[in-house]
Amino acid sequence: MVATLKIFVDTGGSNGVPGTSTDTTALTPSNVRLKTADDPTIDLVNPIPIPASSVNNSFWKSCFVKCTVAPNTQINNLKVYTGGTDFGTGITTKIGNQFPTHNLASTAGYKVATGVVGTSGDDMVTALYVTSYANLFSFTSGAPLTGPSISETGGNITLINHTSNYFILQVIVGTTASPGTQTAATITVQYDEI
Repeated sequence: MVATLKIFVDTGGSNGVPGTSTDTTALTPSNVRLKTADDPTIDLVNPIPIPASSVNNSFWKSCFVKCTVAPNTQINNLKVYTGGTDFGTGITTKIGNQFPTHNLASTAGYKVATGVVGTSGDDMVTALYVTSYANLFSFTSGAPLTGPSISETGGNITLINHTSNYFILQVIVGTTASPGTQTAATITVQYDEI
């Protein structure tokens, strides 16, 4: 049987214990909204303001891949890529270079997104969630990001509810950004299945 993997996002709760785990395919539209609030809701509330100086951040999103239909044997070798075009001038989308622990038995790597609701989220590196990040849109199908890693037993997804580790997303908005809702962009998670 061909496996089914879905992207989930964790929000709220406390460090190590997310309050809500949301299947993004159940949202309308099916995606993740990066904004200045720690919730999974797809709405226009708490957009990221264009700053007069410096930058404003979205609250980070703690995303992971979850198996909802098991593979015959296993899934591994996860990679992430985009179409290569970010949301526009003055906007940079970041992905953490480290993948905090998430698996069937543990959400120890989870850290609650922080910041000032409606103004700016805290930077994910400054908040010590990850130690470094890259521009998400620098990763394309020809040169994808290797990861997120898998910390299930054996380093493979083999069962329903097995997951990847977290991959952390955050948007930076600078002074040269244009106002308005940006056009949606696609993030692809590729994997090997046996």
